[in-house]
Amino acid sequence: MNINAIAKIAGVLGFLISVATFILTRIERKKRIEIEVFDSSEFDFPHLISDPESLDGESLVKVRFTNLGSQPVILKPESFLIESEGKQFALAYEDYWGKEEFEELLPPTSSREIGIPLDLIRSKLCIETPKKYDDQTFNKLYPLALSVSDHSGTIFRNNKHSYHEAVSEFIT
Repeated sequence: MNINAIAKIAGVLGFLISVATFILTRIERKKRIEIEVFDSSEFDFPHLISDPESLDGESLVKVRFTNLGSQPVILKPESFLIESEGKQFALAYEDYWGKEEFEELLPPTSSREIGIPLDLIRSKLCIETPKKYDDQTFNKLYPLALSVSDHSGTIFRNNKHSYHEAVSEFIT
């Protein structure tokens, strides 16, 4: 093997390494928002109540938005959607807990939470308790598609959650 062959191989390897570096830095700088839903109650938002004695433990769905990317994102919480079996819950038309305190700027590794009444989501998605449970109704899972967008129009999605009506629980 002569010096010309070694130089050609080194040139090709150098080119491949630079292309791989470019691709990896693009992936690393990509915006990533994780959307999670949890069972909750108004006890998780006591700072929003003027009279803590009036809390009755209303069932809420806590929605957490976490920025996993390396750059800040400006979220539009009103664009949050939950879809299940052709039905849709749009937050833009509803009131929710934490609306006044929600900071739209989401720096890297930070998160924001809001609370939505569970009964409201169940009614919009037409999730009803059956009169009698059997094997099909007890094991029924409602797949959920969660999405939210930022001010530039980028839509972030999560299809990993389901709702188990029989136990009123969100499953990942």
